[in-house]
Order: sequence, then structure tokens, then C-alpha cells
Amino acid sequence: MNRLLELERSVTDEKQRLVRRHSLKARRKRQPVGYAIPLGAPDLKLRERVPSKAEVDVVGAMKKKIRRTDPEFKDLEENTNADIVFKDEEKTGADRMMTPRLCQGLNKLATAVKSAWSGVKLRVTEAWDEDNEHSGASLHYEGRAADITTSDQDGDKLGHLARLAVDAGLDWVFFEDERHVHVSVARG
Repeated sequence: MNRLLELERSVTDEKQRLVRRHSLKARRKRQPVGYAIPLGAPDLKLRERVPSKAEVDVVGAMKKKIRRTDPEFKDLEENTNADIVFKDEEKTGADRMMTPRLCQGLNKLATAVKSAWSGVKLRVTEAWDEDNEHSGASLHYEGRAADITTSDQDGDKLGHLARLAVDAGLDWVFFEDERHVHVSVARG
């Protein structure tokens, strides 16, 4: 009789473990690891940031302004994604230079933009900055930040673009003003 009760408890425990594991797997499918807000959440509002903390608290402070002649410059990569329009007003290709992590996030976002709006591409107006156009501790100087919009420059799309950036896994997203969204990533 005791053996039968032990066996019954064992089967019940195993069933509960399987139910918990299945439930966890289902949650992981619905919401990828690292997402602070559920997929399909509302578009961001002007001046809203995700997460709602200071950029430096989420992705870390700038360590150094990277120049073309610095050894760290070789760690930046050139983004050649044809689904991204780079403003490149400097005519130096600087807007294409970024950390691999930022490159990966922008490439994922470019795919989402293409799916969201027919004939529209992601547009990067600024990424790595070599001309000192940003504030002193800007992550643009390390290639960890980008200012983005859409290729049609439709300001009405920016709230949704910001939401897509969050969903693409960019670490910090800020619907900064009526002209662009600012995104940044942590080191690594």
C-alpha cells in the first residue's frame, strides 16, 4: 500500500513539473528574454523612454571618445545593410560605423520597419560621431547610440518606430522629439 502511495505521489509530482515546464516554455515563446514590455505594447509617446530610467543607468557611461586613429576604432563595424538609409551628411561614412551590438539591433529593426510600412526603410541620421556634434558624454562618440527616423521622414510614424526599436531589443529607446528617436546599447 505504501509503495502504491509513493508511486501515485511521484506521478503527480511529475505531472506538476511538466505543466510548469510547459507553461514556462509558452511564456518564453510569447515574450523573448530581455523584453521589459510585452510585444505589441502601445507606441511610445513623445519624450517617453524605455526603460524609464536615465540612459547612463541602463547602458552605462561613455568611457572615451573614439577617433579614427584610436585602437578602439577597429572594434566598430560598418553597417552595410541595404534596408537602412544612412544620412551621411559628413560624406565620411561615419553614420555607418557602430558597435556590433548596435549594428545587430539596427539590422533587426530595419527588418521590422520593412514589415510595418510598405516601401519605407529605417533611416539613421547619426551613429558614431567624429565631429563633436553631441554633448560631451554622448554615446555617439563610442558608436553605441543612433538617431533614427523613417526614410519618408514622416513624424507620425516615430511613436511606432520607437515601439519597434524596443521590440527589436535595443537596450534604451527615447522618443526624443518630433524629428527622431534616439536608441543606444550597452557595451558588449
